[in-house]
Amino acid sequence: MRALFVVSDLFFSEPLGVMMLSAMCKRHGHQTRLSVLADARFARDLEEFDPDLVCYSVMTSHQYLFREADEVAREWMRRRGRAVPRVMGGPHATYFPAVLEQMDLDAICRGDGDYAIVAMLDALAAGGGLSGIPNVATPEQPEVEKQVVEFMDDLPHPDRDVLYEAAPDLQRVGIRSFQTMRGCPYKCTYCFNHAYNTFFKGEGRKLLRRRTVSDVIAEIKDVARRHPPLRMVRFGDDVFGVRLDDWLEEFADRYPKEVGIPFYCLQRASAMTEDMARLLSRAGCVSVGMSIEAGTERLRNEVLKRNMPDEMMREAFALARKYGLNAYANTILGIPGTTLEDDWQSYRFAKSLRAAAPTFGIFCPYPGTELTDYAIEKQELDPDYDFAELHHSGRSVLKQYTDEEREIQLRLQSLAPLFCKLPDAADPLLRLLVRLPLTKLYDAIGSLSISALLAWKCFPGAYPRSPRLLLDAVRRAFRMYAEPKAQEKREFRRRLAATAQTPALGVTSPDH
Repeated sequence: MRALFVVSDLFFSEPLGVMMLSAMCKRHGHQTRLSVLADARFARDLEEFDPDLVCYSVMTSHQYLFREADEVAREWMRRRGRAVPRVMGGPHATYFPAVLEQMDLDAICRGDGDYAIVAMLDALAAGGGLSGIPNVATPEQPEVEKQVVEFMDDLPHPDRDVLYEAAPDLQRVGIRSFQTMRGCPYKCTYCFNHAYNTFFKGEGRKLLRRRTVSDVIAEIKDVARRHPPLRMVRFGDDVFGVRLDDWLEEFADRYPKEVGIPFYCLQRASAMTEDMARLLSRAGCVSVGMSIEAGTERLRNEVLKRNMPDEMMREAFALARKYGLNAYANTILGIPGTTLEDDWQSYRFAKSLRAAAPTFGIFCPYPGTELTDYAIEKQELDPDYDFAELHHSGRSVLKQYTDEEREIQLRLQSLAPLFCKLPDAADPLLRLLVRLPLTKLYDAIGSLSISALLAWKCFPGAYPRSPRLLLDAVRRAFRMYAEPKAQEKREFRRRLAATAQTPALGVTSPDH
């Protein structure tokens, strides 16, 4: 059987979830292909690959793209005279199961899909349906039997061949992503993880699951051999070092000797003690993602539930600098219940922490999270808000802001990373600039600033070295961080329509 996995874009990073599912499919004798919507090949991929199952991997921010793509898939099926099940997985399906009915899908997968994807393909091969499979909801059986993967070493390593077949240029980028653990113990109100833990907890299910150090090292060495160049390792765990434990001690002893490649990981300020910073540095860590999120203790701790006082944040960032761990730090603007002055305070606090790569984003409500419920409770978001319409402009969707304030937030988001690197005397200039109607110019400045900081500070040596690929990296960064969503949607529709109108009808499909 053939499974076509569909993602919105790659942004010079690997879709580890899809790659792990592809590896499971191949382990059990099935064929896979990856289609990237931004590459405008979806219609052609359907024709050439002739899948038995179409698998959408969706974040809420890009659901509108998949609604458009699904129309192409339906037209392809009508033309072929053959019904092919369409299933959605990823965060949106997990936390917004209403999408099953909204898009008239055949199934959605909630949570881990490693065993579910194989069960679905096996069921289809036997002529059966998709109901009754753990973590899979169907119109006939919308409630799911909950299942988590407890023993991570039982899973195959992610399938990188499926990625590089779809995007060969990505192999020339020197960074590769790996996952050592699934799950997160924290309760940040803006994050899906708290909702995940609430949904799957109970009945003895393990929610924090870590691979052995030996398995992680074996994968990295195999990738370095089979998919060079590998100049930077990125650990994609939600939190790499929850606390000092035997696993981290073993990793810090073995990784420098057996791998010795610089790495990046996500870390919480509350866990960035001197012992943790020293251990990460000894292991070979050169940069960390350590979010700030809000500039005042009240917002950070009462609203976002980060439980991090200002002094803890200052100490954590100081320790990161002391041990050479360049911090990639995000701050949220437009938090429910706040004003523009709160955003200015967040900018000032982020600047004071002297992060290596400070970034800023505007709050977007995601279904199933506590912060979204908080926005609804404060009447800043309608209870029946259509989450598919969230991200088309990049502006705040909360009702307490005027149109002008939304534009100021956009401009502050773009200019703040650069001004965090300038003297405090430049701040009055920033207040002036964000009131000028130069949003597109500031978008370009912001995307270039972020790309430069990440390339030089957080992922040194990892970016592509050819001029053409460097330009493509900037283009992808602009598309990710800055391109206006309405324009993105129009361009996507144009390209999708063009490919749908010229399908590869003469291509002979491979055998099942």
